[in-house]
Amino acid sequence: MRSPMSLELESRWWTLGGAEVLDMMSSIGALVRAGQTVHIGTDAQKSATRMEFVTVACVLNPGKGGRVFYTRRHDRKEVTLFEKLSTETWLSLDLAMRMMDAFQLSPAQQQIWVHVDANPDERYDSSDYVKQLAGMVAGSGFPVLVKPNAWCASHVADYAVKGKHFRARMHAA
Repeated sequence: MRSPMSLELESRWWTLGGAEVLDMMSSIGALVRAGQTVHIGTDAQKSATRMEFVTVACVLNPGKGGRVFYTRRHDRKEVTLFEKLSTETWLSLDLAMRMMDAFQLSPAQQQIWVHVDANPDERYDSSDYVKQLAGMVAGSGFPVLVKPNAWCASHVADYAVKGKHFRARMHAA
């Protein structure tokens, strides 16, 4: 059963440069089949009226940089920390599962990592949920990274959800 927030194949995707990507799965599939690695992460930001979730897929080409694709989803404003973290993890995991199905990768070719935006350091409230969220990802067969190593969720998705890429373009102009 899919979550009501699952990523439909027709969802809209963009690059950080602002270009809409019409067929994100084909674009990433070609890069993965060429040996590049995909890192997936989601972060959320509360606004005055809703919670906004941004899921990013970062495709790395070692020594040559990478590409970032992202999509946005909205939910009700008031969610608990566990609901927020669970939704972030589910959105990332759902995309990873869709990619595995679409790309038909063998286990040897599997190059999809899922980043969880939770910190195992007990000074942070999210530490209560790290094992459960990481277990959900690992139990689904994907390598998982948590903070401080979950750069795709805690930096790239954070950058996109806060709209910093738009502000950076405006300052450069």
